[in-house]
Amino acid sequence: MKGFIRHGLAVAMVLVTAMPAMARSWVVCVDTTKDARFSTTNTFFVGAAPIYPGGTDVSAASDCSTATIGKATVGTFFTLGGAVAGLPVSTPSNPADGFYVVWHFRIDGRGAFDTTGPTQTATTYPQTITGSTNPGLVPTHGKASVTNLSNATTGTTNAVLTFKITTPEGH
Repeated sequence: MKGFIRHGLAVAMVLVTAMPAMARSWVVCVDTTKDARFSTTNTFFVGAAPIYPGGTDVSAASDCSTATIGKATVGTFFTLGGAVAGLPVSTPSNPADGFYVVWHFRIDGRGAFDTTGPTQTATTYPQTITGSTNPGLVPTHGKASVTNLSNATTGTTNAVLTFKITTPEGH
């Protein structure tokens, strides 16, 4: 019987370690007319905005209020960034790079995590996870995936910016 239990535990451990880590995601909605401040040259900015659950549909969002989004917030997003579009000039730059950012995600009652890297015009791009206060929520390092989401603002105003960040599940 002991051998059977040991064998069963060994099989269970192999299966658990072989399974891919589950992902966690959140949706961020930034109303640049209310939730961000820009330098006089629009080169640098800071901002804070609501975070919504990962499955939140923002396709009809014209602002970032809970009334418009239809969901309660789950945290607060903070950002600091500067324009890097067209840089470096001394070598060919990546035309998809827009801003270099430091992002902080405070998830209410669960912890916080930080990411950094260039934002991109691509639909999906990576951000580097630089830390986490709760490794059970988000790992302390690794890679997050950012997906730019469409919303109800026009392409000319882009007053509301929406994206989903997906992280590997913490351990």
